[in-house]
Amino acid sequence: MAELRNDIRLQGFPLRSSADLHKLLGEGERGANGRQATDQRLGELLVEEGLLTPEQLHAALAIQQRQRSRHLGQILVEQGWVTQEAVALCLARKLGIPTVRLAGFEMPSHLLSLVPADLAVQYNLVPLGEVGGKLVVAMDNPFNREAVEALRFSTRMPVEVVMAASRDIQHLLQRFYSKLEEDEAMEALQLDPVGTPEPESIHLMEQEAQRKPIVRLLNAILVQGISRGASDINIRPERDRVNVYYRIDGKLHFARSLHKSLLPALVSRVKITAQMDIAERRLPQDGHARLVWGRKSVDLRISVVPTVKGESVVIRVLDREAGLRPLDRLGLRKEELAEVRRLMAKPHGLFLVTGPTGSGKSTTLYALLNELRRRDPHILTVEDPVEYDMEGIEQVQISPAKGLGFAQVLRHFLRHDPDVIMVGEIRDEETAEIANKAALTGHLVLSTLHTNDAVSTVARLLDMGIEPYLLASTLLGVMAQRLVRLNCVHCLEREEVDPAIRRELGLGPDEVFYKGRGCELCGKIGYQGRTTVCELLSVGPELSQLIAEGAPKHRLLEAAREQGMVSLAENAVALARAGRTSVEEIYSVLSDL
Repeated sequence: MAELRNDIRLQGFPLRSSADLHKLLGEGERGANGRQATDQRLGELLVEEGLLTPEQLHAALAIQQRQRSRHLGQILVEQGWVTQEAVALCLARKLGIPTVRLAGFEMPSHLLSLVPADLAVQYNLVPLGEVGGKLVVAMDNPFNREAVEALRFSTRMPVEVVMAASRDIQHLLQRFYSKLEEDEAMEALQLDPVGTPEPESIHLMEQEAQRKPIVRLLNAILVQGISRGASDINIRPERDRVNVYYRIDGKLHFARSLHKSLLPALVSRVKITAQMDIAERRLPQDGHARLVWGRKSVDLRISVVPTVKGESVVIRVLDREAGLRPLDRLGLRKEELAEVRRLMAKPHGLFLVTGPTGSGKSTTLYALLNELRRRDPHILTVEDPVEYDMEGIEQVQISPAKGLGFAQVLRHFLRHDPDVIMVGEIRDEETAEIANKAALTGHLVLSTLHTNDAVSTVARLLDMGIEPYLLASTLLGVMAQRLVRLNCVHCLEREEVDPAIRRELGLGPDEVFYKGRGCELCGKIGYQGRTTVCELLSVGPELSQLIAEGAPKHRLLEAAREQGMVSLAENAVALARAGRTSVEEIYSVLSDL
């Protein structure tokens, strides 16, 4: 598969001020960024840019022949071969729409009042200036006609669009609009933030939560978090401030600080959005919501917990585009990918994905289901909760309060004619026993387990009461995994590695490693994105015999290594040696092994 390149910021015209904008778009200068319209087709441009292979283009065109109403770009994105950003980039090039880089751009102050913050955040755009009587705006999707019409209606000006990277736009939104949103919300606020509201003030609280500035503030927090790739958004009350944090690539990062008086209205707005009880402030509450942002739809799982400093909010972001990945986009080595696909071709058996919380187990399970449904089998899942709604798959969410747990649902599944069963997690002996029975009676069963490495999974299942000879008959394989952050390629620098860490990881004294220094393009983090690092234990005849005999862990490990299993630590070190991540990162990830 071709390596996807979405670094469109590297190919654009650099903007620092309005003077640069006039140079780019002024009379007679329209071609300054080298982006003239072209007669080349979209597929040809994607191949030319190295974003797509000729084989993938041929396959996509064959699909389009059968489904003539669908656009080629839509097919390519759905197949996981390119991203929506890559398609937009090449369409912009085809139509001669300028592409710009916005790092260091100074936005004219009068534009902040001209373009409303909620409109800028909703459509992910920033105003750049006025040229020839037109308002020039940067968008990551210059073909969003709804956004252009909304902007034209709001500003009463003709609009010209240039293209920029989503991350660049988000950086400007945070830099210039964040303070404006907070100030507007403060001006509109009438609630007394001190103490618990009396019953008669509940109606007032609801009114405050419905005010536009409060709605805009929450929307900005949500959209900026989602745009930065956050998996969780935390709104935490402190003694005199409210701090907002985003969990990006598994790590919490401070995003902004708000005045404490905004907390009641902001939390009330969250509760209204998630259909919670706005008057209840003494007990924890859970809820769900959906954020529709342009063409993007993101599910939110929301938890509100009362603390001594005020109510704390955590919002889990369930973004289908980020969470539902094709199997070949997880980061597995070619050999591991081929072996997983071989195991998934089996008609029955048990396949487990293991690792600690936050190691990407659910993402891997969904990728496996996505791979399996190409064969059109009858797939049933039992989950806690159902994170992503997948078409063509019957999904059940457990409800312990109603006596509906994993084991109870699994018993009914066995009478529901499934080919594939996915169990969100094996937590107890009963669930383990029924899952193994299902694998033994002709079903392919996928599930997760909390163990640190692949071989330990065998001992864990035996401890749960599964007989060794039964487990030997059903277990197809175990994939133990972790998520490793990838270096930002825009700010790489040489990494100084402590000699003690080199010795512990088996690294040579002269080996050179790299890390991200931190720049505007990665939010000063030094990392961009994550990949899966795993060890794959494939159970062949020899291992099956050892499991049936109840062999100890060290003997199973020896046999696995002899048949070619590469350990999780070895795969992680190889990633660092390739410069894709830092030694510091793999050392922290491997600390529990």
